[in-house]
Amino acid sequence: MKKHGGLTAQILIMVSLTAVLICACVTAVGSALIYFVTEDSIKSEVNNAARELCSLYDSDYHGEYYMQNGSLYKGGVMLSYQDFISKISQIACSDDVDFTVFWGDTRIFTSMKRNDGSYFIGTSADKKVSESVLVNGLEYYCSKVSINGKDYAGYYIPIVNSSAKTVGMIFAGRPLDTARSNMRMIIITLSLVSLCILGISMAFFRRFSVKLVQSLSDVSRFMENVANGCFGAELSHKTLSRTDEVGDIARSANTLRYNLRELVERDPLTSLFNRRSGRRAIDELISGGRSYTAAMADIDYFKRINDGFGHACGDYVLKELSALVREETEKRKGFVSRWGGEEFLIILPGKGISEARDFLEELLDLIRNKEFTWNGERLPVTVTAGAAEAKEGETPDETINRADHLLYDGKKSGRNRVVS
Repeated sequence: MKKHGGLTAQILIMVSLTAVLICACVTAVGSALIYFVTEDSIKSEVNNAARELCSLYDSDYHGEYYMQNGSLYKGGVMLSYQDFISKISQIACSDDVDFTVFWGDTRIFTSMKRNDGSYFIGTSADKKVSESVLVNGLEYYCSKVSINGKDYAGYYIPIVNSSAKTVGMIFAGRPLDTARSNMRMIIITLSLVSLCILGISMAFFRRFSVKLVQSLSDVSRFMENVANGCFGAELSHKTLSRTDEVGDIARSANTLRYNLRELVERDPLTSLFNRRSGRRAIDELISGGRSYTAAMADIDYFKRINDGFGHACGDYVLKELSALVREETEKRKGFVSRWGGEEFLIILPGKGISEARDFLEELLDLIRNKEFTWNGERLPVTVTAGAAEAKEGETPDETINRADHLLYDGKKSGRNRVVS
């Protein structure tokens, strides 16, 4: 009994140290990931929101901004507050994002309000912001700027006239207290869960020591793989099926892995696989000994859409078309990735060139008949595709290049067709 107790005590000490280290690693890695992902998400959101407001003004009013008789004009049209409010209501962003249009360093239009409910207009921008944007003519992201008694994370885009002079700014920002509150709560929760797991594992060690150590090692290996970018790592069924806190952290880690995989492997605009993850999926097909047909598809005259209707319209077409292509491709157990700006790689596992061509003809027909409308106007959207069946001994790059050459042939021979 004495020896058993001594051995138990030694193992308990080792497991305790291991558990402390694991909890600390999980908390540190998780907290760091959450912090950086949240910070990057805030910056991306306000950047996109500011650009979208610029695009809305540029698409609706052609010409320069100028001030006349105390009113702001663009292209000969006087801009109004009602129009400003209408435009920011069209922007897809969080409800707490605020917008401002500056003439010089003075706020002309803003969604920020004082405590009495009046708009925070006629006030000046921060001197550091004015120097970066108005003097140097640079876009500027500030992770913390005080406005109207609040701290904001904001993005500023210069308004430049035809003589290359910066005459104003467009701003989009989120209050830091609301933007980071969820992040703080998640980090605190993660820390508390880690501490809870440590205490429980100590209390029930005599009965569950072996299983506990195995499960914690499994989670540690899993988190290490995820941290190194191996999103195909898996947790054992025993670990995931545990009903205690170790199981909870394993499932949370699994969910975190899934969310990070979506963030890293998916194109943010279309939700399709990005190029890197698409290439990895092909490698997995090949390692499994499966045949496939690759098709490169490209939207016809996409530049005309961007030039004629604006990039917001182009993004709309990309998202709608991507959803259609993804849905139809996944029905055939295939997958699609965004390969370039308006170019897509479609992979059809186990399909010969004949089956693939039939599918692509059906897909192009669905795209021709789909209603793409922008501001009440129907957009004619067609796609050209080139398809190549993978040959034995051929590398994925060679197969894709053949499909790409066939796509190019389709472009030269009239577009809106499948070439195989």
